[in-house]
Amino acid sequence: MELQGHWNSGVIGGLTPDKKPLGSDKLSWFGFPAVGGGAGAPDASFGGGDGFSCSVKAPPACADFLNFLLNAENQKTFAETGAGLPVNPDAESAVTDPTLKNVLEFRDKSSFVELYFDKALPTAVGTALNNEVANLFAGQSSPAKIVAAVAKAKGQQ
Repeated sequence: MELQGHWNSGVIGGLTPDKKPLGSDKLSWFGFPAVGGGAGAPDASFGGGDGFSCSVKAPPACADFLNFLLNAENQKTFAETGAGLPVNPDAESAVTDPTLKNVLEFRDKSSFVELYFDKALPTAVGTALNNEVANLFAGQSSPAKIVAAVAKAKGQQ
């Protein structure tokens, strides 16, 4: 079992010996289990949502590109790859991967979606968080060092 994002079913095939996707008999998804006495809502989600934005100083081409990227047909094409969930509701019917269908159903019924912390934070702070978490997985950091790295990056904002 691994704690992973919705993109896993679309990319895991590249990690298999035969380079083929895993079937729904080998890969599935479930919401994070509720913890007795916990304050969180069992139907809350945590993820990226593939949000995009343009700066107020961006040229009109930025908005044009986002409209192109997020139109229903292009989102359907993305959904058909199995690499993730479309953000345009008109493209949801193109999701065919059984695992992603489960994730889509949960996402659509979620009472709340918390953005990934590295994306919710300013870029430099999110980068410091990601770097130090990678160091933790490499056995070269600790929770205290993660907090210190984030605090240091935040102070540089």
